[in-house]
Formats: sequence, structure tokens, C-alpha cells
Amino acid sequence: MLSKKLGLALLLAVALSLSLASVAFANGAHKKVFMADLNPLNHSGAYGHALLLKDDGQLATKINSHGLAPNLPHAQHIHGMAQAISECPTLAADTNGDGLINTAEGLPSYGPIQVSLTTRGDTSPNSALAVDRFPVANSDGLVNYKRTFGVSAKVARNLGDFAIVQHGVDLNGNGVYDFSAGPSELDPSLPQEATIPANCGVIDRVG
Repeated sequence: MLSKKLGLALLLAVALSLSLASVAFANGAHKKVFMADLNPLNHSGAYGHALLLKDDGQLATKINSHGLAPNLPHAQHIHGMAQAISECPTLAADTNGDGLINTAEGLPSYGPIQVSLTTRGDTSPNSALAVDRFPVANSDGLVNYKRTFGVSAKVARNLGDFAIVQHGVDLNGNGVYDFSAGPSELDPSLPQEATIPANCGVIDRVG
């Protein structure tokens, strides 16, 4: 039953992305549609689908994710390197041997933060750890994110070479981000659980 539901959800997502692509191409060649399938990292079980519509310097972004840590905030970003195509890391990126891929270990694969996908306010890399402005998963671990904002010429030009990463994994399942896995390498005042990647997906252009 679950596989049937997942299959239906994926079909609907593809249909929606193709529909958006048709609308974009009908309204002008400067509008481009992108998508990313978000796959789990760090045993999170979190997966999702992102659709992005770029219209010159404006980016309309919609992300639907499942299996995230319930009732907890999830930082999310567009990562990328202008000089190379971004990838999602594998366990080979775990250089300290703790069985987890932290954000810094993933950087060689997906690159630095280019956009912070906040719910309001600033979307620059300066908001990378603005925990109070990132979406909170509901009690079922679902996040439905939708926002339109301006992006730099660099992001607009290289979007199809970038990746989306959502962060935050409740590793011990106690309902909070705690220091059971130690502090975050990004900010020692934050738990590692709050900042490690939960999923990742490479952004591809549709059509």
C-alpha cells in the first residue's frame, strides 16, 4: 500500500513539473523550470521533491518532504560551486569515521551555501543558521515549503549545477535535537543533530 502511494506521489510530482515546464515555455524562454529529488542521508529516512521556477532574477521554490524529524526546524539551502557540478555525498565523505556525514564533510560534494531557503526575511548565506526562520516539520514529519524571492545573477546562471540540502536529524529519536552526537562543527552552541544533512538532491533543468 505504501509503495502504491509513493508511486502515485512521484507520478503526480512529475506531472506537476511537466505542467510547470509547459507554462514556463508558453510564457517566454526566459522562464526555466528545475526539479530535484531529495534522497536520505545519515539514516534519516527523509525524502522529498523540489520544483523551482526561475524567471530572470526571481525564483519560485516549492519543496514537499516526508520523514523529517517531527515538530523540529529544518535548515535548508541551495548549495553549489560555480566551477563544478554539485553532487550529493556518499558515506565515503565521512572523514572522521563517526558514521555520519556532517555539513562540512559534505561541502566538497555539494559546495558552499548559495541560498538559505528561509520562510521569511533574508535568503542569503548569512541566514544559514537562522533556525527560527526555517520550516518546522509537522507531527508526521512533513514539510511543505513555498516561497518566491530574488536571487543573484550567479545563482540564476548556475542553478542547474547546484543542489538542495535539508538539515536536521533526530538520531536517537527522543523528539529533540540534543548533544548526544556532540556539537555542530558549524556552531558549537548547536547540536550536531540540528545541522547534519537529512537529505540531498541535485537540481536538474526540466525540458
